[in-house]
Amino acid sequence: MKKYLIILCLCLNTLFAKQAQGAVTAYLTYAVFENPGQGPYLETYLSVIGSTVKAIEKQNGVYQGEVEIEIRFLQNNEIKNAKKYVLNSPEVKSLTLPNFIDQQRFVLANGDYIMETTIADKNFKNEQAYTTKTPIHIDLSEKNVTISDIQLLESYTKSTNPSILTKSLYDLVPYVSSFYPENMNTLKFYAEVYHLDQVAGNEKKILITYFIESAERQTKKPGFAAFRKTVANQVNVVMGEFNINNLPSGNYNLVIEVHDEENKLLSEKKSFFQRQNKDIPLDKPSLAALDISKTFVSKFTNKDTLAESIRCLRPISGYSEIEFAENVIKEPNVELMQQFFYNFWESRNGKDPEAAWLAYREEVIKVNKEFKTFGLKGYDSDRGRVYLQYGEPDSRNAVTAEPSACPYEIWQYNSLMNKSLVLSNPFNKQSNRKFVFYNPDLVSNKFILIHSDARGEVKNEKWQLLIYKRTVASGTIDDTKVTDEGYGGNVGDNFNNPK
Repeated sequence: MKKYLIILCLCLNTLFAKQAQGAVTAYLTYAVFENPGQGPYLETYLSVIGSTVKAIEKQNGVYQGEVEIEIRFLQNNEIKNAKKYVLNSPEVKSLTLPNFIDQQRFVLANGDYIMETTIADKNFKNEQAYTTKTPIHIDLSEKNVTISDIQLLESYTKSTNPSILTKSLYDLVPYVSSFYPENMNTLKFYAEVYHLDQVAGNEKKILITYFIESAERQTKKPGFAAFRKTVANQVNVVMGEFNINNLPSGNYNLVIEVHDEENKLLSEKKSFFQRQNKDIPLDKPSLAALDISKTFVSKFTNKDTLAESIRCLRPISGYSEIEFAENVIKEPNVELMQQFFYNFWESRNGKDPEAAWLAYREEVIKVNKEFKTFGLKGYDSDRGRVYLQYGEPDSRNAVTAEPSACPYEIWQYNSLMNKSLVLSNPFNKQSNRKFVFYNPDLVSNKFILIHSDARGEVKNEKWQLLIYKRTVASGTIDDTKVTDEGYGGNVGDNFNNPK
Protein backbone atom coordinates (compact mmCIF):
# COMPACT_ATOMS: atom_id res chain seq x y z
CA MET A 1 0.00 0.00 0.00
CA LYS A 2 1.17 3.48 -0.65
CA LYS A 3 1.71 6.55 1.47
CA TYR A 4 2.57 9.26 -1.02
CA LEU A 5 0.95 9.61 -4.36
CA ILE A 6 3.39 10.97 -6.92
CA ILE A 7 6.29 8.58 -6.39
CA LEU A 8 6.71 6.25 -9.36
CA CYS A 9 7.11 2.98 -7.50
CA LEU A 10 4.73 3.51 -4.58
CA CYS A 11 0.98 3.15 -4.88
CA LEU A 12 -0.92 3.64 -1.66
CA ASN A 13 -1.56 6.94 0.04
CA THR A 14 -3.24 7.58 3.35
CA LEU A 15 -5.49 10.60 3.60
CA PHE A 16 -7.50 11.98 6.48
CA ALA A 17 -10.92 13.52 6.01
CA LYS A 18 -12.28 15.54 8.92
CA GLN A 19 -14.50 18.54 9.43
CA ALA A 20 -14.95 20.86 12.36
CA GLN A 21 -18.55 20.30 13.51
CA GLY A 22 -20.66 17.14 13.20
CA ALA A 23 -18.36 15.69 10.59
CA VAL A 24 -17.31 12.30 9.31
CA THR A 25 -13.85 11.02 10.14
CA ALA A 26 -12.53 8.67 7.47
CA TYR A 27 -9.22 7.29 6.26
CA LEU A 28 -8.68 6.76 2.55
CA THR A 29 -5.87 4.82 0.90
CA TYR A 30 -5.38 3.50 -2.60
CA ALA A 31 -3.32 0.97 -4.53
CA VAL A 32 -2.65 0.40 -8.22
CA PHE A 33 -2.74 -3.06 -9.81
CA GLU A 34 -2.82 -4.36 -13.38
CA ASN A 35 -5.03 -6.66 -15.40
CA PRO A 36 -2.52 -8.14 -17.87
CA GLY A 37 -3.56 -7.33 -21.40
CA GLN A 38 -6.14 -4.79 -20.18
CA GLY A 39 -4.08 -2.22 -18.28
CA PRO A 40 -3.91 -0.68 -14.81
CA TYR A 41 -6.70 -0.19 -12.34
CA LEU A 42 -6.76 1.67 -9.04
CA GLU A 43 -8.44 0.48 -5.87
CA THR A 44 -9.59 2.87 -3.15
CA TYR A 45 -9.97 1.70 0.44
CA LEU A 46 -12.08 3.84 2.76
CA SER A 47 -12.36 3.25 6.49
CA VAL A 48 -15.08 5.29 8.20
CA ILE A 49 -15.00 5.87 11.96
CA GLY A 50 -18.52 4.85 12.94
CA SER A 51 -18.69 7.04 16.05
CA THR A 52 -18.43 10.15 13.84
CA VAL A 53 -21.43 9.19 11.67
CA LYS A 54 -24.99 10.09 12.67
CA ALA A 55 -27.15 7.01 13.17
CA ILE A 56 -30.79 7.12 12.08
CA GLU A 57 -33.43 4.73 13.39
CA LYS A 58 -35.05 2.66 10.65
CA GLN A 59 -38.54 1.13 10.53
CA ASN A 60 -37.32 -2.24 11.79
CA GLY A 61 -35.91 -0.66 14.97
CA VAL A 62 -32.23 -0.80 14.02
CA TYR A 63 -29.90 2.11 13.44
CA GLN A 64 -27.81 2.90 10.36
CA GLY A 65 -25.62 5.70 9.06
CA GLU A 66 -25.23 6.98 5.51
CA VAL A 67 -22.13 8.62 4.05
CA GLU A 68 -22.18 10.38 0.69
CA ILE A 69 -18.97 9.82 -1.28
CA GLU A 70 -17.75 11.09 -4.62
CA ILE A 71 -14.37 10.12 -6.11
CA ARG A 72 -13.19 11.75 -9.34
CA PHE A 73 -9.97 11.34 -11.32
CA LEU A 74 -9.01 14.41 -13.32
CA GLN A 75 -6.36 14.78 -16.01
CA ASN A 76 -5.83 18.30 -17.37
CA ASN A 77 -9.14 19.28 -15.72
CA GLU A 78 -10.96 16.52 -17.62
CA ILE A 79 -12.74 13.79 -15.67
CA LYS A 80 -11.34 10.40 -16.71
CA ASN A 81 -13.28 8.26 -14.23
CA ALA A 82 -15.64 8.94 -11.34
CA LYS A 83 -18.13 7.41 -8.94
CA LYS A 84 -20.75 9.00 -6.69
CA TYR A 85 -22.51 6.78 -4.21
CA VAL A 86 -23.93 6.43 -0.71
CA LEU A 87 -22.09 4.14 1.69
CA ASN A 88 -24.32 2.58 4.34
CA SER A 89 -23.01 1.51 7.71
CA PRO A 90 -23.92 -1.89 9.18
CA GLU A 91 -27.33 -2.02 10.85
CA VAL A 92 -26.99 -2.09 14.65
CA LYS A 93 -29.26 -1.91 17.67
CA SER A 94 -27.65 1.18 19.26
CA LEU A 95 -26.85 4.76 18.26
CA THR A 96 -23.12 4.01 18.31
CA LEU A 97 -22.03 2.67 14.93
CA PRO A 98 -19.00 0.40 14.44
CA ASN A 99 -16.24 1.35 12.02
CA PHE A 100 -16.94 0.21 8.45
CA ILE A 101 -14.99 0.00 5.21
CA ASP A 102 -15.58 0.39 1.50
CA GLN A 103 -13.57 -0.59 -1.57
CA GLN A 104 -13.94 0.65 -5.15
CA ARG A 105 -12.08 -0.01 -8.42
CA PHE A 106 -11.33 2.46 -11.21
CA VAL A 107 -9.84 1.65 -14.61
CA LEU A 108 -7.15 4.25 -15.39
CA ALA A 109 -4.42 4.39 -18.02
CA ASN A 110 -0.81 5.18 -17.18
CA GLY A 111 -0.37 8.87 -16.51
CA ASP A 112 -0.76 11.66 -13.95
CA TYR A 113 -4.07 12.44 -12.25
CA ILE A 114 -5.64 14.45 -9.48
CA MET A 115 -7.91 12.35 -7.29
CA GLU A 116 -10.68 14.46 -5.76
CA THR A 117 -12.49 12.80 -2.87
CA THR A 118 -15.60 14.36 -1.35
CA ILE A 119 -17.24 12.96 1.77
CA ALA A 120 -20.21 14.06 3.88
CA ASP A 121 -22.67 12.64 6.37
CA LYS A 122 -25.98 12.38 4.52
CA ASN A 123 -27.94 12.75 7.75
CA PHE A 124 -26.33 16.05 8.74
CA LYS A 125 -28.35 18.34 6.51
CA ASN A 126 -26.27 21.48 7.21
CA GLU A 127 -22.92 19.81 6.83
CA GLN A 128 -20.66 21.11 4.10
CA ALA A 129 -18.99 18.35 2.10
CA TYR A 130 -15.23 18.00 2.64
CA THR A 131 -12.96 17.52 -0.37
CA THR A 132 -9.34 16.41 -0.60
CA LYS A 133 -7.17 16.56 -3.72
CA THR A 134 -4.34 14.10 -4.20
CA PRO A 135 -1.83 13.84 -7.09
CA ILE A 136 -1.43 10.32 -8.50
CA HIS A 137 1.16 8.88 -10.87
CA ILE A 138 0.51 5.53 -12.56
CA ASP A 139 3.22 3.77 -14.55
CA LEU A 140 2.94 0.01 -14.99
CA SER A 141 5.02 -0.58 -18.09
CA GLU A 142 4.33 -3.74 -20.09
CA LYS A 143 7.95 -3.84 -21.28
CA ASN A 144 9.54 -4.24 -17.85
CA VAL A 145 9.05 -6.30 -14.74
CA THR A 146 6.84 -4.20 -12.49
CA ILE A 147 5.37 -4.67 -9.03
CA SER A 148 1.93 -3.49 -8.00
CA ASP A 149 1.49 -1.31 -4.98
CA ILE A 150 1.97 -3.14 -1.71
CA GLN A 151 -1.45 -3.48 -0.12
CA LEU A 152 -1.32 -3.62 3.66
CA LEU A 153 -3.91 -6.01 5.05
CA GLU A 154 -5.95 -6.37 8.18
CA SER A 155 -6.62 -10.00 7.29
CA TYR A 156 -6.76 -12.46 4.41
CA THR A 157 -8.71 -15.70 4.04
CA LYS A 158 -9.42 -18.21 1.28
CA SER A 159 -12.39 -16.93 -0.68
CA THR A 160 -15.61 -18.96 -0.62
CA ASN A 161 -17.82 -16.28 -2.15
CA PRO A 162 -15.78 -13.99 -4.47
CA SER A 163 -16.42 -10.25 -4.10
CA ILE A 164 -14.65 -6.97 -4.78
CA LEU A 165 -12.31 -7.87 -1.89
CA THR A 166 -11.16 -10.99 -3.73
CA LYS A 167 -7.82 -11.24 -5.53
CA SER A 168 -5.94 -14.44 -6.38
CA LEU A 169 -8.59 -16.60 -4.67
CA TYR A 170 -8.21 -14.71 -1.37
CA ASP A 171 -10.50 -12.20 0.33
CA LEU A 172 -8.22 -9.32 1.30
CA VAL A 173 -9.47 -6.96 4.01
CA PRO A 174 -7.38 -3.77 3.66
CA TYR A 175 -5.57 -2.11 6.55
CA VAL A 176 -6.33 1.54 5.88
CA SER A 177 -3.34 3.11 7.60
CA SER A 178 0.45 3.12 7.62
CA PHE A 179 0.67 3.33 11.42
CA TYR A 180 0.99 0.21 13.58
CA PRO A 181 0.25 0.90 17.27
CA GLU A 182 1.33 -1.28 20.17
CA ASN A 183 -1.77 -3.47 20.05
CA MET A 184 -1.08 -4.56 16.45
CA ASN A 185 1.68 -7.13 16.27
CA THR A 186 1.33 -8.50 12.75
CA LEU A 187 2.05 -6.79 9.45
CA LYS A 188 0.29 -8.50 6.54
CA PHE A 189 0.57 -7.56 2.89
CA TYR A 190 -0.28 -8.45 -0.69
CA ALA A 191 1.35 -7.50 -4.01
CA GLU A 192 1.59 -8.74 -7.60
CA VAL A 193 4.59 -8.99 -9.93
CA TYR A 194 3.91 -8.53 -13.65
CA HIS A 195 5.60 -9.59 -16.92
CA LEU A 196 8.24 -11.93 -15.47
CA ASP A 197 7.41 -14.42 -18.22
CA GLN A 198 8.25 -11.85 -20.92
CA VAL A 199 11.43 -10.45 -19.37
CA ALA A 200 12.98 -13.40 -17.55
CA GLY A 201 11.43 -16.14 -19.67
CA ASN A 202 8.38 -18.28 -19.03
CA GLU A 203 8.88 -20.82 -16.21
CA LYS A 204 12.38 -19.49 -15.47
CA LYS A 205 13.49 -19.66 -11.84
CA ILE A 206 12.78 -16.50 -9.85
CA LEU A 207 13.67 -15.40 -6.31
CA ILE A 208 11.28 -13.06 -4.51
CA THR A 209 12.49 -11.56 -1.24
CA TYR A 210 10.69 -9.28 1.17
CA PHE A 211 12.03 -7.59 4.28
CA ILE A 212 11.73 -4.62 6.62
CA GLU A 213 14.36 -1.88 6.52
CA SER A 214 15.00 1.35 8.40
CA ALA A 215 13.39 4.21 6.46
CA GLU A 216 16.21 6.56 7.36
CA ARG A 217 19.23 4.35 6.71
CA GLN A 218 17.74 1.82 4.27
CA THR A 219 19.39 -0.96 6.29
CA LYS A 220 17.69 -4.32 6.83
CA LYS A 221 16.28 -5.11 10.26
CA PRO A 222 17.65 -8.48 11.41
CA GLY A 223 14.94 -11.09 11.85
CA PHE A 224 12.49 -9.41 9.49
CA ALA A 225 13.21 -11.02 6.14
CA ALA A 226 11.83 -13.89 4.09
CA PHE A 227 12.06 -15.25 0.56
CA ARG A 228 10.53 -17.78 -1.75
CA LYS A 229 11.67 -19.40 -4.96
CA THR A 230 9.20 -19.68 -7.80
CA VAL A 231 9.00 -19.65 -11.58
CA ALA A 232 8.20 -16.75 -13.87
CA ASN A 233 4.55 -16.31 -14.84
CA GLN A 234 2.46 -13.54 -16.31
CA VAL A 235 1.43 -12.62 -12.76
CA ASN A 236 3.29 -13.74 -9.65
CA VAL A 237 1.54 -13.16 -6.33
CA VAL A 238 3.47 -12.06 -3.23
CA MET A 239 1.59 -12.43 0.05
CA GLY A 240 3.11 -12.69 3.48
CA GLU A 241 3.26 -11.37 7.01
CA PHE A 242 5.74 -10.42 9.73
CA ASN A 243 5.37 -10.65 13.48
CA ILE A 244 6.35 -7.12 14.54
CA ASN A 245 5.94 -7.66 18.28
CA ASN A 246 9.70 -7.04 18.75
CA LEU A 247 10.04 -4.29 16.14
CA PRO A 248 11.06 -1.08 17.95
CA SER A 249 9.23 2.18 17.46
CA GLY A 250 10.38 3.93 14.33
CA ASN A 251 9.99 4.61 10.63
CA TYR A 252 10.35 1.66 8.26
CA ASN A 253 9.98 0.46 4.70
CA LEU A 254 8.43 -2.86 3.72
CA VAL A 255 10.51 -3.91 0.69
CA ILE A 256 9.84 -6.46 -2.06
CA GLU A 257 12.64 -7.42 -4.47
CA VAL A 258 12.50 -9.72 -7.50
CA HIS A 259 15.72 -11.41 -8.76
CA ASP A 260 16.32 -13.69 -11.73
CA GLU A 261 18.26 -16.96 -11.55
CA GLU A 262 21.55 -15.02 -11.95
CA ASN A 263 20.53 -12.96 -8.92
CA LYS A 264 20.06 -9.83 -11.04
CA LEU A 265 17.60 -7.38 -9.49
CA LEU A 266 14.64 -7.10 -11.86
CA SER A 267 12.32 -4.89 -9.81
CA GLU A 268 11.85 -3.41 -6.35
CA LYS A 269 8.95 -1.87 -4.43
CA LYS A 270 8.88 -0.09 -1.07
CA SER A 271 6.02 0.86 1.22
CA PHE A 272 6.57 3.13 4.21
CA PHE A 273 5.04 2.47 7.64
CA GLN A 274 5.46 3.60 11.23
CA ARG A 275 5.64 1.46 14.32
CA GLN A 276 4.90 2.43 17.91
CA ASN A 277 6.27 -0.04 20.43
CA LYS A 278 7.14 1.42 23.81
CA ASP A 279 8.16 -2.02 25.11
CA ILE A 280 11.20 -2.14 22.79
CA PRO A 281 13.67 0.68 23.53
CA LEU A 282 16.64 1.80 21.47
CA ASP A 283 19.50 -0.68 21.41
CA LYS A 284 21.90 0.78 23.97
CA PRO A 285 24.77 -1.70 23.32
CA SER A 286 24.72 -0.93 19.58
CA LEU A 287 24.64 2.79 20.31
CA ALA A 288 27.59 2.50 22.68
CA ALA A 289 29.62 0.82 19.93
CA LEU A 290 29.52 3.95 17.75
CA ASP A 291 32.91 5.61 17.26
CA ILE A 292 32.23 9.36 17.39
CA SER A 293 35.86 10.43 17.89
CA LYS A 294 36.14 11.86 14.36
CA THR A 295 32.65 13.26 14.09
CA PHE A 296 31.30 16.74 14.76
CA VAL A 297 29.81 15.71 18.12
CA SER A 298 33.27 15.04 19.54
CA LYS A 299 33.42 18.81 20.14
CA PHE A 300 30.34 18.60 22.37
CA THR A 301 32.04 17.93 25.72
CA ASN A 302 29.89 19.97 28.08
CA LYS A 303 27.12 17.89 29.61
CA ASP A 304 24.69 20.79 29.95
CA THR A 305 25.18 21.84 26.31
CA LEU A 306 24.68 18.27 25.17
CA ALA A 307 21.57 17.88 27.31
CA GLU A 308 20.03 21.05 25.86
CA SER A 309 20.89 19.95 22.31
CA ILE A 310 19.19 16.61 22.95
CA ARG A 311 16.11 18.14 24.60
CA CYS A 312 15.38 20.33 21.59
CA LEU A 313 15.15 17.20 19.38
CA ARG A 314 11.88 16.14 20.99
CA PRO A 315 9.57 17.69 18.33
CA ILE A 316 11.14 15.57 15.60
CA SER A 317 11.87 12.43 17.63
CA GLY A 318 10.21 9.03 17.57
CA TYR A 319 8.68 7.38 20.62
CA SER A 320 11.70 5.28 21.53
CA GLU A 321 14.06 8.22 20.88
CA ILE A 322 12.15 10.45 23.30
CA GLU A 323 12.22 7.81 26.02
CA PHE A 324 15.90 7.06 25.48
CA ALA A 325 16.78 10.76 25.43
CA GLU A 326 15.07 11.35 28.76
CA ASN A 327 17.04 8.51 30.32
CA VAL A 328 20.40 9.38 28.77
CA ILE A 329 20.18 12.98 30.02
CA LYS A 330 19.82 11.67 33.58
CA GLU A 331 23.04 9.64 33.30
CA PRO A 332 26.41 11.33 33.86
CA ASN A 333 27.78 9.77 30.67
CA VAL A 334 28.88 12.38 28.16
CA GLU A 335 30.06 9.77 25.64
CA LEU A 336 26.68 8.01 25.55
CA MET A 337 24.97 11.37 25.08
CA GLN A 338 27.35 12.13 22.20
CA GLN A 339 26.65 8.73 20.64
CA PHE A 340 22.89 9.20 20.90
CA PHE A 341 23.09 12.70 19.42
CA TYR A 342 25.26 11.58 16.52
CA ASN A 343 23.12 8.50 15.83
CA PHE A 344 20.03 10.72 15.73
CA TRP A 345 21.40 12.97 12.99
CA GLU A 346 23.32 10.29 11.10
CA SER A 347 20.09 8.29 10.78
CA ARG A 348 18.40 11.28 9.17
CA ASN A 349 21.24 12.46 6.95
CA GLY A 350 23.94 9.86 6.54
CA LYS A 351 25.90 12.02 4.08
CA ASP A 352 26.14 15.14 6.24
CA PRO A 353 24.65 14.78 9.74
CA GLU A 354 26.33 17.97 10.94
CA ALA A 355 24.65 20.05 8.23
CA ALA A 356 21.29 18.56 9.20
CA TRP A 357 21.87 19.51 12.84
CA LEU A 358 23.01 23.06 12.03
CA ALA A 359 19.97 23.67 9.85
CA TYR A 360 17.67 22.39 12.59
CA ARG A 361 19.48 24.46 15.24
CA GLU A 362 18.70 27.63 13.28
CA GLU A 363 15.01 26.72 13.41
CA VAL A 364 15.26 26.06 17.15
CA ILE A 365 16.77 29.53 17.65
CA LYS A 366 13.80 31.03 15.79
CA VAL A 367 11.13 29.25 17.84
CA ASN A 368 12.93 29.92 21.13
CA LYS A 369 12.89 33.61 20.31
CA GLU A 370 9.27 33.82 19.18
CA PHE A 371 7.41 31.21 21.23
CA LYS A 372 9.16 31.13 24.60
CA THR A 373 7.16 32.02 27.68
CA PHE A 374 7.53 31.87 31.46
CA GLY A 375 9.58 28.78 32.31
CA LEU A 376 9.04 27.23 28.87
CA LYS A 377 11.49 27.04 25.99
CA GLY A 378 10.09 27.79 22.56
CA TYR A 379 10.70 24.24 21.32
CA ASP A 380 8.63 22.89 24.24
CA SER A 381 5.63 25.08 23.38
CA ASP A 382 2.82 23.79 21.18
CA ARG A 383 3.50 26.34 18.45
CA GLY A 384 7.23 25.64 18.60
CA ARG A 385 6.68 21.90 18.38
CA VAL A 386 4.39 22.20 15.36
CA TYR A 387 6.79 24.63 13.65
CA LEU A 388 9.78 22.35 14.15
CA GLN A 389 7.90 19.18 13.24
CA TYR A 390 6.15 20.48 10.13
CA GLY A 391 7.97 23.65 9.13
CA GLU A 392 6.80 27.21 8.67
CA PRO A 393 3.05 27.42 7.90
CA ASP A 394 1.92 28.77 4.53
CA SER A 395 -0.49 31.10 6.31
CA ARG A 396 -0.63 32.20 9.92
CA ASN A 397 -3.62 34.19 11.12
CA ALA A 398 -3.05 35.65 14.60
CA VAL A 399 -6.15 37.21 16.19
CA THR A 400 -5.54 39.11 19.42
CA ALA A 401 -8.48 41.52 19.71
CA GLU A 402 -11.64 39.73 18.62
CA PRO A 403 -14.68 40.49 20.82
CA SER A 404 -15.56 37.70 23.25
CA ALA A 405 -12.62 35.55 22.11
CA CYS A 406 -9.36 34.52 23.70
CA PRO A 407 -6.34 35.37 21.55
CA TYR A 408 -5.94 32.63 18.97
CA GLU A 409 -3.91 31.64 15.93
CA ILE A 410 -4.83 29.46 12.95
CA TRP A 411 -1.98 27.96 10.94
CA GLN A 412 -2.55 26.44 7.53
CA TYR A 413 -0.19 24.18 5.56
CA ASN A 414 -0.68 23.61 1.84
CA SER A 415 1.55 20.57 2.13
CA LEU A 416 2.32 19.03 5.50
CA MET A 417 5.53 17.05 5.87
CA ASN A 418 6.59 15.47 9.13
CA LYS A 419 10.25 16.44 9.41
CA SER A 420 10.99 13.51 11.71
CA LEU A 421 11.08 11.53 8.46
CA VAL A 422 13.93 11.93 6.01
CA LEU A 423 13.04 13.97 2.95
CA SER A 424 13.73 11.05 0.64
CA ASN A 425 10.73 9.30 2.17
CA PRO A 426 7.85 11.79 1.81
CA PHE A 427 5.18 9.26 2.66
CA ASN A 428 3.64 11.18 5.51
CA LYS A 429 2.67 14.04 3.25
CA GLN A 430 -0.76 15.57 3.82
CA SER A 431 -2.48 18.42 2.00
CA ASN A 432 -4.37 21.46 3.32
CA ARG A 433 -4.02 20.91 7.06
CA LYS A 434 -4.77 23.42 9.82
CA PHE A 435 -3.78 23.94 13.45
CA VAL A 436 -5.71 26.06 15.98
CA PHE A 437 -3.94 27.51 19.03
CA TYR A 438 -5.39 29.72 21.75
CA ASN A 439 -4.18 31.62 24.82
CA PRO A 440 -6.63 31.23 27.71
CA ASP A 441 -4.67 33.22 30.30
CA LEU A 442 -4.39 36.42 28.19
CA VAL A 443 -1.06 37.23 29.86
CA SER A 444 1.69 34.83 28.83
CA ASN A 445 2.90 33.87 25.38
CA LYS A 446 1.69 30.31 25.90
CA PHE A 447 -0.69 29.30 23.10
CA ILE A 448 -2.18 25.83 23.44
CA LEU A 449 -2.97 23.59 20.46
CA ILE A 450 -6.70 22.77 20.75
CA HIS A 451 -7.58 21.37 17.32
CA SER A 452 -6.07 20.15 14.07
CA ASP A 453 -7.28 18.15 11.09
CA ALA A 454 -3.83 16.60 10.58
CA ARG A 455 -3.30 12.90 11.24
CA GLY A 456 -2.03 12.12 14.70
CA GLU A 457 -2.81 15.57 16.13
CA VAL A 458 -5.31 16.67 18.78
CA LYS A 459 -8.89 16.96 17.56
CA ASN A 460 -11.66 18.71 19.45
CA GLU A 461 -15.08 19.15 17.87
CA LYS A 462 -15.85 21.95 20.37
CA TRP A 463 -12.65 23.94 19.81
CA GLN A 464 -14.62 27.09 18.99
CA LEU A 465 -16.29 26.88 22.40
CA LEU A 466 -12.87 27.01 24.08
CA ILE A 467 -11.95 30.19 22.24
CA TYR A 468 -15.17 31.95 23.34
CA LYS A 469 -15.31 30.37 26.80
CA ARG A 470 -13.94 33.39 28.67
CA THR A 471 -17.14 35.41 28.12
CA VAL A 472 -19.58 32.53 28.56
CA ALA A 473 -20.60 31.43 32.04
CA SER A 474 -20.38 27.69 32.56
CA GLY A 475 -23.74 25.98 32.24
CA THR A 476 -25.52 28.94 30.63
CA ILE A 477 -25.35 27.62 27.07
CA ASP A 478 -25.67 24.46 25.08
CA ASP A 479 -22.06 23.62 24.30
CA THR A 480 -23.02 21.73 21.18
CA LYS A 481 -24.53 24.85 19.63
CA VAL A 482 -21.82 27.39 20.35
CA THR A 483 -20.54 29.02 17.17
CA ASP A 484 -18.47 32.09 16.47
CA GLU A 485 -21.36 33.66 14.58
CA GLY A 486 -23.36 33.78 17.81
CA TYR A 487 -20.75 36.04 19.35
CA GLY A 488 -19.91 38.30 16.42
CA GLY A 489 -16.58 36.56 15.83
CA ASN A 490 -14.75 35.34 12.78
CA VAL A 491 -13.05 32.14 13.95
CA GLY A 492 -15.10 29.89 11.66
CA ASP A 493 -14.35 32.00 8.61
CA ASN A 494 -10.68 32.22 9.58
CA PHE A 495 -10.50 28.44 9.82
CA ASN A 496 -12.29 27.72 6.54
CA ASN A 497 -10.66 30.54 4.58
CA PRO A 498 -7.02 30.92 5.70
CA LYS A 499 -5.49 34.35 5.15
